Amino acid sequence: MLGKRYSIKKILLVATVVTLALLFSGVALAADAADSKPDFGILSLLPPVVAIALAMITRQTVPALFVGAWVGGTMLAGGNPISGFGKGVEFVWNSLGDPWGARIVLTSLTMGGLVGIMRVGGGIDAVVRWITSKIRNAKGAMLATSAAGLIIFFEDYVNTVVVGTAMTPITDKYRISKEKLSYIVDSTAAPVACVAGISSWIAFMVGQIETQFTSLGISYSGYGAYLQSIPFILYNLAAIVLVFVVSGSGRDFGPMLKAERRARETGKLLGDDATPLLNTESDNLAPADDTPAKMMNFIVPLVVLVGLIFFLMLNTGGWPGVSIQTAIGAASSSHSLVWGSFGAIWITLIFYKIQGIATWSALFEGYIEGMRSIFMGTLILIFAWTIGSAIKGVGTADFLVGLSEGLLSPAWIPLIAFIIAAVVSFSTGTSYGTMGVVIPIVIPLVHATSGLTGIDPMTFMFPAIGSVFAGAVFGDHCSPISDTTVMSSMFTGSDHIDHVKTQVPYALVAACGAVVGYIGVALGLPAIINLILSIGSAVGLFWILSKPIEESTPASSDVSSNT
Repeated sequence: MLGKRYSIKKILLVATVVTLALLFSGVALAADAADSKPDFGILSLLPPVVAIALAMITRQTVPALFVGAWVGGTMLAGGNPISGFGKGVEFVWNSLGDPWGARIVLTSLTMGGLVGIMRVGGGIDAVVRWITSKIRNAKGAMLATSAAGLIIFFEDYVNTVVVGTAMTPITDKYRISKEKLSYIVDSTAAPVACVAGISSWIAFMVGQIETQFTSLGISYSGYGAYLQSIPFILYNLAAIVLVFVVSGSGRDFGPMLKAERRARETGKLLGDDATPLLNTESDNLAPADDTPAKMMNFIVPLVVLVGLIFFLMLNTGGWPGVSIQTAIGAASSSHSLVWGSFGAIWITLIFYKIQGIATWSALFEGYIEGMRSIFMGTLILIFAWTIGSAIKGVGTADFLVGLSEGLLSPAWIPLIAFIIAAVVSFSTGTSYGTMGVVIPIVIPLVHATSGLTGIDPMTFMFPAIGSVFAGAVFGDHCSPISDTTVMSSMFTGSDHIDHVKTQVPYALVAACGAVVGYIGVALGLPAIINLILSIGSAVGLFWILSKPIEESTPASSDVSSNT
């Protein structure tokens, strides 16, 4: 063990020294002029590469993310590592000071507190007993989790929080690994919200399209173009179908197969060296022996939470002055999340006290313990935003997009755009940011190249738009510095790096299916054929790679989650 720790420390030291040496040798040549924005070229990849590599090697996400931000800060400080360290710290406090980020942090802590209250009040225990009486095996539990992910389609953050919170005790009961649960939650959050037609994503996505259409003189509706692009968001559609196939087949492959067999055979829902981002199994959260296990003590808080968030999304989007569809698209999800979670806390407390459940002291202790249980995940979220600021500062996304220049065949632009968007999203950890960078490049590119070749610009416009959205979600799914990936780990109690390692192979399978579909687009095949080819390829590849999980009947006593 000592040797292992020493080797990791040595690797961390060597990686840091090498990175700084590269910066010192190259950064002075990067800036064109002292008063211009520096162009770091390929060096702009250093912050995300360092952060991701160190996170994988050391399994210590927070230090790895900060080192990546430090590298970016050093680049922006002209190669001075001391000033760069200061800029790295500045990135941290800017992430905390950003109103949107502060609202998400508050929401995460408050949601953790709500889970703690529901545990103390017996709500979690009640739903576990009821659902386990309906679900007969692990397949049923996984399918129920997947279905829950489709139901909450209007916001990916809400989806992650609610589905992860609600289904954790049920999947724990049937010895489903934390890695598998976080994969299911992650794969039914952003992929669903992106193709739902009505969600908090719509305003941003439609706005990006309309801005480019207006500048190019295209009169087509931005929302209409988004709807037309949905059949071409192939990664999302393949990933959604794949998660149901995986859940219902009782098969897995790669690290996920190992994790599932470990969980079923030993009851260890986490690996031996795992560090979960959420722990709701503390003895301090256990309900008292005389606490009634009533289903309504789970259902009412959950309905209040989702109902308040949905209503507030409509309200912040301008409803009833505008249509529900328009309101959801224009809503502020961060405001709705934090207001709704605070409202759900107080309503739940009052609801429990009316029934005489627990003392105020016990309920507030549950609230504090619940928040404490999610602190580490929240910290990682903050540092994910921190390195995101550093990456934006050094121009990583601009460099990656620039690599696509000169690839001008309109028929192949959807495939190229998917790959570029995936790399940008993986490197930056943001699907929104990727859309904001790549869409302004791709739409004019399709328009210009189509004109040069005499093709109607709209022929490949919808596939290209859809491919950017798909690539942005795919790269975000694979990235350990993505906030949605962190939140999926957080609200399922998974080790973050284990979640990334086990999910990436499945994301790659869905991405392979998407690539097949975009090749079909280039060959001129009908949209429905490309969709069938995409989904069929992903499912077929999974079946070839996967093996059955040897399920065992869960013990009648509580199964240890190893947390």
